[in-house]
This record gives sequence, C-alpha cells and structure tokens, in this order.
Amino acid sequence: MRVTSLGSGSSGNAYLIEAGPQGRTCVLVDAGFSARVLLERLRQAGREPGELQGVLVTHEHSDHILGLPVLFKRFHVPVFADPRTLSVLREIFSSGELRSETGALVRLESDPPAFIEMLSASEEVHVSPTASLAADTNLWRSLPGGAHTTIGDIEIDSFAVSHDAVAPCGYLLHAGGCRVCIVTDTGEVTETMLAAMARADLLILESNHDRARLLSGPYPYHLKQRILSSTGHLSNSQAAEAVLRIWRSDGLRWLWLAHLSRTNNTPKLALTSMQKSLRENGANLAQIHISVLKHEPGSSWDSTRLWQDPHLWEM
Repeated sequence: MRVTSLGSGSSGNAYLIEAGPQGRTCVLVDAGFSARVLLERLRQAGREPGELQGVLVTHEHSDHILGLPVLFKRFHVPVFADPRTLSVLREIFSSGELRSETGALVRLESDPPAFIEMLSASEEVHVSPTASLAADTNLWRSLPGGAHTTIGDIEIDSFAVSHDAVAPCGYLLHAGGCRVCIVTDTGEVTETMLAAMARADLLILESNHDRARLLSGPYPYHLKQRILSSTGHLSNSQAAEAVLRIWRSDGLRWLWLAHLSRTNNTPKLALTSMQKSLRENGANLAQIHISVLKHEPGSSWDSTRLWQDPHLWEM
C-alpha cells in the first residue's frame, strides 16, 4: 500500500491511497482542493483522475470536498460517506455553495479555463454544480460510521469522530498486511477512535494548534472557542496524549501530524510537542518515525519498500 499526502491543512486536505499489484486500486480520502489544484497534484503523484475508484469523504466542510464535484460529474468517481453526509453533499452540489469552517460562504467552482486545458481537447466539457449532479444515485455509496466495505484491494473501516459536521468520520484502511488510520477534524479522541488508531502501522493524526498560540492569537473569541471545543480540532498536546494512550513498543511505527493551522501552529511546534510528550512519558523515540505534513504535496509512505528493504523497519 502506498499513501501520498496531496496537502493537509486548513487550506485543503486530500490523501491518495494505492494498493494491489501495480497500484491497481486507487482511492482518495477527501478532495479539498480546487479542481485545478487537485488534478495537478494527482498527476504529480502519477495518477489520472479517471483511475480513481472512489473518494472517501470524512465530512462536508469545504477544505475536504471543494474538488469533489468535478471528480464526481466529469470523471464519474463514486463518493463514499456516511448517509447523513451524502444527504448534505447532495444539497451542496445542487445549490453550488457551502459554508467553510469559519462560516464564510464558498461557491463551488465551474471549470476555470486552466482546468479545461488540462482535459482532452477532443472532449466536450460541461461541469457545473447542478441538480443533475446530485441526482446521479449510482455514484453515491453509503458507508455509515462503524461500517466496513471493500474497494478493490483495500478494506475500509469507518468510525465516528467528534467534529461540528453532520456525521464526521475517520477511516482505517487495510491492504497487503498493512494498515493506515486517518483521524483529523475532531475535538476529542474517543475509545472507538483509539481502537482504530491502535491497529495502525501508519497513523495520520490531527495536530491542529498550539493552545497558547491560539488563545493569544488573532482569531475572534467565538472561533477560538469553537476550535477548543469537543467538536473542534485537536491541539498538539491532545494529539500527543492520544498517541500515548495507544503506545506500545511493538505497535505504531509511523506517525504523520496533520491538519496544522497556518496561524495557530508551526511544524516545529507540533513536532517538538509530540517528541517531548513521548520522551517524558518513557516512550522510546527510536521506535517511531514522526513527520509533519505540509499544506503542499509532501510525504509518501510505501509499504512495499518495507518488505524490499528490511532496514526500514529498524529504528
């Protein structure tokens, strides 16, 4: 299994998951960039949008679904999500607009000229968020929180997280003997989430903000309270506490800190906080690889290399 971050943060989120011989199964977790940016980043990762067999949607906020209408309508990529999230997505696709996490109104874009140029010149292109988009029931795939499904070579378990969306989910993906768990956009960590996280070889975990930096920063009071709430976002210290709760010497080997705030965090703060907490609580840092995801395309994890190069298992 190969996992590539196409970008992670308040400006957009998307993860490319590939599995099976020659990566024959290819899915996205979230599609939170504009169509132009998302397709560019997919192609940088060596994939065409038509190769996608599905998009697993965590929730309906704009930084997780902005590019979804184009994948859905133009490339007929199925959308997997909790049925309550699917219902909201249908409404969003029909109206062509949604609210961002901060409450700002976001308009789902029609294809910009730069995007049309990326498509085959021989094809007639008409992509816009219309009622017909929401009516294509064959591409809506229900995956309730707590349910299991399979897409090609990838087994997927969905589980509920705690965020101010209608039915936010995290995902545990399993292929080729390896497991990847994605837990972002949650204000707290529950026992259900911990159970999924404890099974991961690679954990992608939110480390959104430094609490002191958030409290002293420029955000208005109501937004600070929302972020700090149980349905907001995990702080650096909360992320570290969650990792400690599942820590064991033969467990988690790779950790990606995700969804960092540009205003209320820095990669150095997130990494230092995690390392300090683990070290102070007796965890051996030689047993885990920790990376901080960027807002731009960055980290890639390929389990096939682990079998070909045994030294990569050695810390």
